[in-house]
Amino acid sequence: MAYDATHGFTVQEATNLQVYKNYSFVTITVDDDSTVNNGTDWLTSGDGVAKEVTFIPYSGDAAAVITLELKIGGSWGDDIVVLFDDFPMTINNLLIDQIRIQSSTGTSTAEVFGVLSFH
Repeated sequence: MAYDATHGFTVQEATNLQVYKNYSFVTITVDDDSTVNNGTDWLTSGDGVAKEVTFIPYSGDAAAVITLELKIGGSWGDDIVVLFDDFPMTINNLLIDQIRIQSSTGTSTAEVFGVLSFH
């Protein structure tokens, strides 16, 4: 179905996750010495749920163990554990409310990520 700029997306287009209404980009610094959960909450920020999220590594220890947590439908899912060296990573075809990123490098090195989300 063609998109008419005078109308919003159809329900079917939005359901199929084939269209994005807007996007956001944040830089997140993850320090393993911090007890704060680093992440973003798109529902609170007014962006709405994210249909696609790309994690872009800027700097960090290649051997760092990174834990990603996704909040979908109001509930936190199981931890996704990957190495810093496994990034960049894209997660799509989910409606994500919020993310949290944690690191456990065992050093004082902080990992820095760019998080690009499409809504």
